[in-house]
Parts: sequence; C-alpha cells; structure tokens
Amino acid sequence: MNVALIALPSANTVCIPPLSLAYLATLLEQRRHIVRIYDLGLDPETAWSSAFLPLRSFRPHILVVAGDQAELRTAALEALHQDQHEHVLVLPMSRSSLDAHHVCCEALTWIQQQRGGTDGCQQNLAALESIDALPFPSRHLLSLEGYNLRAVGGELQTTMLIAGRDVRKAGDVVLRVPSQIVAELRTVAAEFGLRHFLFPDVLLTMDHAWLVEMLRLLCDAQLMVRWEASADAELLDAALMVPLAQAGCEALTLTMRASRVFESAETRHRVSHVVSSAHDQGIYVRANVLLEPPYESVPHLVDVAATFNLDAVCFEVPAAEVVGASADTTQVAKLAHQIYDAGRDRQRFINRFGPALGSLIWRLRGQRGSS
Repeated sequence: MNVALIALPSANTVCIPPLSLAYLATLLEQRRHIVRIYDLGLDPETAWSSAFLPLRSFRPHILVVAGDQAELRTAALEALHQDQHEHVLVLPMSRSSLDAHHVCCEALTWIQQQRGGTDGCQQNLAALESIDALPFPSRHLLSLEGYNLRAVGGELQTTMLIAGRDVRKAGDVVLRVPSQIVAELRTVAAEFGLRHFLFPDVLLTMDHAWLVEMLRLLCDAQLMVRWEASADAELLDAALMVPLAQAGCEALTLTMRASRVFESAETRHRVSHVVSSAHDQGIYVRANVLLEPPYESVPHLVDVAATFNLDAVCFEVPAAEVVGASADTTQVAKLAHQIYDAGRDRQRFINRFGPALGSLIWRLRGQRGSS
C-alpha cells in the first residue's frame, strides 16, 4: 500500500525536519508499505495545485496530512478531496519532535481502521508503550540538506529526539533513555555521515541525573559527533562544562529570566562563571533572555547582560496581551538590543584596559564618534 505523509508549513518561521513523520514512516515501512514524505514547509509559497502534483505519480492509497495551523489543515484537506483523494487523515502536529509518539499512535490507529485491521498495525500499537519503543526514524525520506539547520561552524546539522509526550501520562514530557539517543546518533553518523546534531524542544537541565548519565554514555561511545542543546542558566553548573565538551557539546543556548539572573549578585556571578567555563572548553554560548515588566529596569538589566561575554543573545518580550502591559513590546526588544550592543562595546575596552581606563576610552570614543 502506498502511503503519503504530508507536512504542512509551520507557524514558526524556523523550518526543521518533521521527525514525527519520519518515525511514522519507519513503522509503516516495517509493515511493508511504500512511504513518501512531502514537506510543504520547504516551499511554503507553493500553491496547493502544484504542491500536490507529485501525488499523481505516486498514487497513494492513504494520506496523512499534519501541521500546526488549523486553517492550513482545512485548506489542504479540501484541495486533496478536489483532487479525488478519499482516504485522508488530518492531524495537528508541530515541528517539535515531542509530537512523534502521539502522531504515530493516532495515524496507526486510523490506518488500521481504514484497512479493516488487516495490515498488522495493532501489533505495532501494542508495542508503542513509550517513546523509547519508537524505532529509529526513516531519515532517508527527508531532504536534510534543504533545511536551514547549520552548526556554529556552518556544517549541516539535523535534529535528534531526546524527549517526547508520553501518551500514558496525559501528554507529560518525558526524557528518552540516554542509551537510545546514543544508539541513534551512532546509526545516523554511520549511515548518513552526519556529524552535527541539535537536541531541540527541552532543556538539558530538566533532569540532572539523566544529563549526567547521557554525558557518560556519550563519552564512553566516542562517536566523534558534535551537538548543541539548551539549558536553564540557573540550573547549569560550571563543573559540567568539562564533561559536556568531552561528550561533544559544541554550543549551548542558555535560557534566562532577566529579573532573576541579573538582579541577584550570586546568580549573576554563577552564570558568568558558567559562560567563562564553557568558553574555556571551546563551547559556543548564546542566550535567550526573557524581559518582563516593569520595563523601566530593562536598561540596567541589559547593561549587566553585556558583561557576560556571550557569543550571541536574543531578547524575548512576552506579548502585551499576555503580561497586561501597555508598552510596545517590539520597541522594548529593539531598545534592549541597542543597549546590549553598546554595553558589549564598552566591555571590550574594560577587558583590555581595565575598568577605569577602559570606561574612559569608551566614553571618549563615543564622544568623538558623535561629533
């Protein structure tokens, strides 16, 4: 049976491989179905009539359409019905790999119903008790080079599932067993030659014991791969930087709440030590800094952030309707970046000439530039 899996464009501007469909493809291929994945997110401006042209030559018996925008799902369904496709399942699915387990279970159940229970999907469903039961995804069905995922050095990068929503626990996010992650990394590196990976969707600091175990297994495996992930700046210990680097970490994105990190001298010192320790190990460090009301304190907080010597920073401001603020949140973020850039410029002089002379040179340089 021919099965087409269609990923719709995402509301998120970042287009990453739809791993959820790649996992589903593996399960279907194990049942001897012929599967194709069509990712419309790679060319979101294409009209439905053109996007669905490849289906006419493939002639799928069943289609699974998945995306995170309800209006696009409805439009795609209508277009497929007009093109004489009758057996179409429409599923909500984000680009996050957290949805993999849910997507697989929902699609397999529906396909079994469509085929009258004759394709053996029931056995697959019985085995899918947790995300650790998922087989390695069919990455050969994804055009990995077409995605704008690149490591800090510009090398091709791909995502790796490290967590998912457990259907047994009301959708709670659970971490994948570290041995499974290491095994899939080894397989992908060997079969596709990929050496750079992104661990998306969850923070490494979600479970300290899990993180320590994963780093140990990665170090023991000696896979010669590099990866990047996110972590809560307040929960990350500088002592972890050495094992992180030895396990292949090449970049970290630290999540910070400005009011918590920058207003506490103790937390500020600890996070600064984490950043410098990461740099000592050759780890690239960027930060996502959440700015919250009252915005009058933003200039001071951002100015402090400039002393952290981060490699990159992104300031995030909650939507006004979320925080109930009257300020223009777009302008707040723009102002934060301007203050940060000025603070980074001053910090370079301080690092080179010392606090007193460095600040003086920076001020004189600014006065000369404005005159």
